[in-house]
Amino acid sequence: MATNRITDYQPGPGPIGRPPQMRLARAYVPWQRYGRTFSPREALMKGTLFPDLYFPYRPYS
Repeated sequence: MATNRITDYQPGPGPIGRPPQMRLARAYVPWQRYGRTFSPREALMKGTLFPDLYFPYRPYS
């Protein structure tokens, strides 16, 4: 039998027992400038279009 998390909600003990409708935090993303990009072929090989997001795996020596 399935339960509905909102209608079956029971507040827990202590200060954490908040209803699920309350927002606890909001994300903030600053404006970003569109900079240099990889070519489509290079981006597919590296997994990202943006050089600033490219971090290849390097095992520790």
